[in-house]
Amino acid sequence: MSVKTCLMIGASGRAGSWIRTFTDQFSERVKIVGLVDVNQEVLENQGHKLGLSKNQLFNDHQVAINSVKADFCGISTPPQFHSSAAVLAMNRGMPVISEKPIADTLDSAKLMVKASVETGLPCAIMQNYRYARNKQEVVKIREEGRLGRLQHVFGRYACDYREYLSWGRAWRHDMDFGLLFEGSVHHFDMLRFLSGGDCETLMGFGWNPEWSSFKHYSSGYYLMRMNNGVHACYEGNSSAAGITNCWNSEHYRLEFEDGTVEIAEGNDVKIHRTGQASEVYTAPDISKHGDIHFFDEFLTWLDGGPPSATRITDNIKSFALVIAAMDTTLDGQPKDLSRYLSDLSID
Repeated sequence: MSVKTCLMIGASGRAGSWIRTFTDQFSERVKIVGLVDVNQEVLENQGHKLGLSKNQLFNDHQVAINSVKADFCGISTPPQFHSSAAVLAMNRGMPVISEKPIADTLDSAKLMVKASVETGLPCAIMQNYRYARNKQEVVKIREEGRLGRLQHVFGRYACDYREYLSWGRAWRHDMDFGLLFEGSVHHFDMLRFLSGGDCETLMGFGWNPEWSSFKHYSSGYYLMRMNNGVHACYEGNSSAAGITNCWNSEHYRLEFEDGTVEIAEGNDVKIHRTGQASEVYTAPDISKHGDIHFFDEFLTWLDGGPPSATRITDNIKSFALVIAAMDTTLDGQPKDLSRYLSDLSID
C-alpha cells in the first residue's frame, strides 16, 4: 500500500482529531501536504506540528484545492461548508472523505453524490459509531439468524447539554435542528445498520423544552418502517437530566422472533429469551474500531479494495432520514423516503 497524500480542510475540533489519527495511526499510509482553516492561529500552529511550509497553508478551500495536488481531500468543517469543497475537489480529480452530516441541505448533499457518481471517484462519509464491537455483534446475530426473524429496533440517545456550550461548539446550540443534524444523523444510520433495511416511511415529532440551551428543537421521537418489514423507533434528547445514553452509551434494543437483544454502554450484549435467564456476554473484539476502521476502509478503497460501507451513495439514505425527520417535525405528516432520492442514480 502506497502513501497517500492528503489536502486537509479543517484544523481544529474534529478536524484536529482526524489529523492526530492520521499522524499517530496512519503515518505510513497518509501524508498531509496541504492544510486549510479560517483561524490563522490554529492554521499556523497545526501547520508547524505537521512540518508544513507557508505555501502549504490556506485560509480559502477553493485556493487550496486549485493549488494542491493530493491523492485525496479530507473535509472536517461545519456541514454548510462540506458540499462546495467536496464537489470542487472531486471535479479536480481528488477522492473525498468527509465528516458527517453530508451537508446542510439535501440539495447540497445531492451535488456531492452526483459529483462522486459522475467522476467515478470515491467519497465516504464519517459514520464511526458503526465500528464498535457491540454493534458489530448485534449485526452478526441478525445476519446469522441466531434469534430468528427481526421484528423491530428501538434506539435511545440522551445527553445532558442543558448548559450552553456544553456540546463543544456554540453553533451546535444555535443551529436549526441541531439534534437531527449533529446527533440523530449517527443514530438514523445506526438504525439502518442494525435493522439491515432502508427506511420507506418516517413520521414523528420534535420539541424544545423550556429549560433547553438550544435555540431550536433539541428533542424528538421518530418512527420508521423499513423495506425489509422491520420497524424502528428512535428517541433523541439533547436536553436530558444527567447523562444516561450519551455518546457510545446509546441504548439499542432489537426484538427478534426468539429473543430480545440489548446493548448500551461498554461491550456487553444482553439476550433475553422466554422462560430463560438473561444471557450477558462480552462482544468479541474487532480488529479496528471507530475512526481507525473508517479511515482504514477508505484508504483500502483508494488502493483498489472494496468501497467503504459508508460511501456517499449509501450514506445519502441516512442523511435523507434527517431531512424527512425535519419535515415531519414541521408539518406532522408521514414522509415517503422514495420521494427524497428519486432523482439520484444510486443502488
